[in-house]
Amino acid sequence: MTTQQLGDDTRRGVERLLQFSEHVGGLQEEDVLEVLRENGITTLDALVRHGLSAPRSASPEPVRASVPLGSAEAPGGSAAPNGRVTHRPPSMAVVVDGVEHDPADLTRFDGRPLHFVASHANGEPRLLAFTDDRPLRTALWVASLTRGRTPASTGVESAAGAPFTRGTVQMFEHHNFDGDWFWLEAGYWWPDLTRVHHGPFWSRSDWNDTISSMSATDCNVTYYEHINGGGSSFFSPAYTGDPLGGHAWADLNAIGWNDRISSVTNWGPPH
Repeated sequence: MTTQQLGDDTRRGVERLLQFSEHVGGLQEEDVLEVLRENGITTLDALVRHGLSAPRSASPEPVRASVPLGSAEAPGGSAAPNGRVTHRPPSMAVVVDGVEHDPADLTRFDGRPLHFVASHANGEPRLLAFTDDRPLRTALWVASLTRGRTPASTGVESAAGAPFTRGTVQMFEHHNFDGDWFWLEAGYWWPDLTRVHHGPFWSRSDWNDTISSMSATDCNVTYYEHINGGGSSFFSPAYTGDPLGGHAWADLNAIGWNDRISSVTNWGPPH
């Protein structure tokens, strides 16, 4: 298939892909056509058929604002039955319910969900983990109800080289904010990332267990191990300019959350 065989709409799509490809190392037209050929798409008819049969991505859902969240509730309703809960050792100290543990000892909690919060108290990075997340969920629920009544902070910048977003969080396929990416707006959540399309339409990939880094944002965000807010969770606080506060995560291996996220909630900016 050559570029001459592409219709106007398809041609514009290729041009748009090339325009945005600078974020993933740069692509040439022949690169795109070669990928199509490798996926058995050698004619315009095949391209159209493949496109029409590709599943549509699910849309994010509003965070429910009716009742406080209990330990077994997800932002949009009941959580799915817990799958197998396993904990990956992070590269920093972990404090579980006030007791510090060696990172390798985190496996003793396998089978029990833990709820992590990043901390830089006294300038030393570590993870705080809790076996009961109801206080945190309730606080986030209350904050989400008041979101918009108070203006978000302005003039905030993240660390050099790290992306920063306002009112959204940007999540990336690879470490160091590389590869494909997608966004989630404040006040919404994706309960099932297996239903969120990832990559070119012919790949039929999704974002489940794919996120490896994420931007700094002025929003509080919770990431979940399983769909529908099930399993363990990781809370990333909003970045407000305080170097001890939330920040971008360039490598989720550091906290044991690389390729582990199946649902995500953006609670919005704190007040």
